[in-house]
Parts: sequence; C-alpha cells; structure tokens
Amino acid sequence: MKQFYLFATLICFSLWNPLFSQERVRSAKVYTLGDSFSAPTYGLNVSIPESWSGFYPQDSEIFKMTNDSIQSIECMYFASENSLDKIEAGWNRGFALAQGLSMKLEGEMVRTEDMIVSRVGLTNRADVKGVVLAKCGDFGVCVSALVYGPTKQMKTYFTNLIPLLHSVEFVKPIPREELEYFDWQKELTGKYVMAYERDVASKKQSQIWLYLDGTFKSKISRTGLFKGSAGNYKGTKKGTYLIFNEDQGEPAKLVLSFSKLPEVELPLTKKDKQFYINDQVFYYSEM
Repeated sequence: MKQFYLFATLICFSLWNPLFSQERVRSAKVYTLGDSFSAPTYGLNVSIPESWSGFYPQDSEIFKMTNDSIQSIECMYFASENSLDKIEAGWNRGFALAQGLSMKLEGEMVRTEDMIVSRVGLTNRADVKGVVLAKCGDFGVCVSALVYGPTKQMKTYFTNLIPLLHSVEFVKPIPREELEYFDWQKELTGKYVMAYERDVASKKQSQIWLYLDGTFKSKISRTGLFKGSAGNYKGTKKGTYLIFNEDQGEPAKLVLSFSKLPEVELPLTKKDKQFYINDQVFYYSEM
C-alpha cells in the first residue's frame, strides 16, 4: 500500500506575519478560545475553537491542539496546496503518521461541496480511533484536521468535530516576497541607533537617538553614517527627523533636519538580517 506521509506536506506555521490582523505564532504561548493567528502565504486565518487549547511545537510543521475536557484527545492542523479530490484519493490509499504507525479509513467517507470527513483507525492499535476532516477554500489551499484519541473517549466526539474546520478562514494568500517587507518607520521610531568604525588606534561610534516626538540627537565621531556630507555634522547635533519606508521603487530613508545645517538623507537597507545606513552596518535598540 502506497503510504501518504502527512508530515511531508504540512505547512510550517513559523510563517505567520504581522501584516495579518492575527499575531505571529509563538512557540512559547498556549492558545485558547478567542485567540487567533495566521499563515499568510497560504491565506489562512485560524481561531481556536471552543473546548480546545493549542500550541506551535518549535521548529515543527504542525499546529497541535488538546481537548480541554479530555486531554487524551488531540488534534493536528496541517495544510497544503491541494484539492478535495486529491485528498480523498490519498486517504483511500492509506497514510502513515510515523514509521510503523499507519491509519486507514473506517466506514463511509462523507463529502459535501467543500469538505470531506471520515473515521480512521490505526492498523495496529485497536485502542485508538480518529477522524480526519478536510476543507478547501477558493485559492487552491486545503486545511485538514486529524483528531485522535482512546476509542472510548472518541465515540462521544464523532458528531461534534465540524467546528474544528469552521474555525479556519480562507483569505487571499500573500506572496512570499511581500512578506519580506520591513517597516522602517515602526522599527526605528523611538529607538537608539548606533554604528561604529574601528581604526588602528580606537573604535569610533556614531549614535543617533530617534525620539518618539519626532526630534533627534546625533553624536557623530566620523562621517561614515553621513558619507558624502561635510564634516560639519560631527559632534553632538539636534533636530527633527522623518522615516520613509520603501515605496514603489523608492528606497527607504531616514531624513534628518538640523536647525543650522542642511538636512541629510540617509538610505536604509536590510540584507541577510543586517541593517545598513549609507552601506554602513548599524544596530538599533530601545532607549
């Protein structure tokens, strides 16, 4: 029997993104009724259903939930770019949860316009039963839920599992490249910015304090950050600032307006998790 390995087709739920209204999933947090999160590259918004609590196992590719009333009953969400026809064919072939642990359908599969449901059992464990449910949206993405537990306890849940998929909302996916958008305004406003250069004799720092009220103070030892500008900007200066995000091909920039000097435009870039002003590495932190 050709086995259909669930864990090979799961989405990695570490892709949650702040562009969605839900928060980015955190491995240290237990999610309960009323909590929600998103998987933007697949266009999924997930709300925790009643009587369930869930968490994201760090570095895994599933979202796992436990029933609040009977903790021996568990549920795993997983998703893929798929269709109900392909999912149904995979279920009919049988599938494996782990090495030596296979599941097969039991009884008739129930199918509606956008959902299929079937009972399942372990091929070598009569004491464990389960239900698999799958639902597809309008954007080529399907979500499945596998609920399993001791046979006695599962009997009471066979008719009350549909809400597990009703808690999943399908929206238009966001392309991966758009998820790499960096909000410079949000990240740098109210922050302390620091860069330094080393020479043979010493380490010279350049510092900028970007206050929440739109004013700044700079303390420049070298003109590295202000490359291309005159040396008049060295020392301690004050003024106001604006931060512009990348927009329609225009690069992000930090604009510093001084009281007695011409304003300075500093291009901002991010590459390989490193931040640059005028091609010089800088760091930022809370003040």
